[in-house]
Amino acid sequence: MDSRAMLGIFPPVSPAHHRPLVPSAPLFLALRYLRPTRTFISVITIISTLGVMLGVGVLVTVMSVFKGWQIEFRKYTLGFEPHVMVQRLHSGRDTGPEAPLQETGWRELLATLAGQPEVAAAIPVAQGNVVVENGGNLQGIPVLGITSAKDNALAQKLQKHLKEGSFDLEDDNIILTDAFARELGAQIGDTLVVHAADSVRQFIAEVREIPEDADDAKRAEKLDNVTVLSKDLKLVGTVRADTAGMRAYVPLHIGQEFFDLEGEVSGLSLELHDPALADDTMELLYARGILPAAWGWRTWSQEHAHMLESVENQRVMMYFLLLFIMLVAAICVMNTTITVTVKKRREIGILTALGTRSWQIIAIFVSQAAIVAVIGVVGGILGGFFILSIRNAFRDFIAEVFNRDLFPQDIYFLSQIPAHTDFADLSIICGSAVVLCLIAAVIPSWFAARVDPAVALRD
Repeated sequence: MDSRAMLGIFPPVSPAHHRPLVPSAPLFLALRYLRPTRTFISVITIISTLGVMLGVGVLVTVMSVFKGWQIEFRKYTLGFEPHVMVQRLHSGRDTGPEAPLQETGWRELLATLAGQPEVAAAIPVAQGNVVVENGGNLQGIPVLGITSAKDNALAQKLQKHLKEGSFDLEDDNIILTDAFARELGAQIGDTLVVHAADSVRQFIAEVREIPEDADDAKRAEKLDNVTVLSKDLKLVGTVRADTAGMRAYVPLHIGQEFFDLEGEVSGLSLELHDPALADDTMELLYARGILPAAWGWRTWSQEHAHMLESVENQRVMMYFLLLFIMLVAAICVMNTTITVTVKKRREIGILTALGTRSWQIIAIFVSQAAIVAVIGVVGGILGGFFILSIRNAFRDFIAEVFNRDLFPQDIYFLSQIPAHTDFADLSIICGSAVVLCLIAAVIPSWFAARVDPAVALRD
């Protein structure tokens, strides 16, 4: 009987009609070698498959969370942040946001910008910091003075984040975030004392200049000459801190009074039809001469550039770090291939003696590695999606058991762990896993295919 028939690979054929391995034979032998037989080879094959599953699953989970955070942070920022803040460039010492702008002609510029096709709305704003007092509890907070007109696109955007009360900025009112109101112990309808931060700093500086040995009369006389600009404002609404940032809102005229603007504004807030093109739009407006040279701008992406760049850098670095897991999995596949080629050395010698070509021998073990890689990739994708589906429940479990928050809101600004699986990222992850496993299998397979049949059979 033909020796190939004895091996159980091919039916007996006439010696005059010897044929090389048919194309399906490498895959047939690869599946046969992968068949569980309760041997050491089966154990390390399972370990290799689990290694690929772990690498792919971790990459899918981490990359999806990072991508989701980028998308949600952009939505979060655009949900309350002005798309563009146009401000007068200062040549003097006062260059902060609280510095007054004298005779800037902002009204004419406001009308001009509002008429541009790229601009959805232009709103005058007064921005700075204030100190809010309630029952002896004082807290500093950034504040934005705006109008509550119906055509105020920024106010309409902010109203979507209203949690309690109303977004009314017509009278002496103030709107806080729910977190800040909770820290102050303030409720809707309470009257809060709001101090201008500049006057508070001036008061502290004046007090420090009073000599320590001054008598009470001189101390009182010195303090009488120091005034703190304060106003009683009614808390009429709260916005969600997890979706609307940590800023408070007051009517425009009160903001102008707090920041000593004297009828001027801190800047002009622009809402664009396409906020993703904010930088290009402002460059275009400047090139057209619509925006005077004395005015500058800062877009929402520039305002939060450090956070966006930090996350992108972390995402890229995480790619490189997690790819080491894939390299470990590929090494496991290589070890499996080495073990199989050593165990099957006699069979390789017989196949080579029967006329099997080297590339066909290589194809047997590469096919085996490909099967391991595909099973590991599919299992890793399913495992990664499962972890993503329970990510917030898992976060709550870790926080409850170990008292450690895996996704703190004060750092990432989101109350829930976001996730978004990008097809391009998924393709890169899966493709890299398969390619690494195939490369890892080619090396020992190539050496196995070069074995001398006589030596292999004698061994």
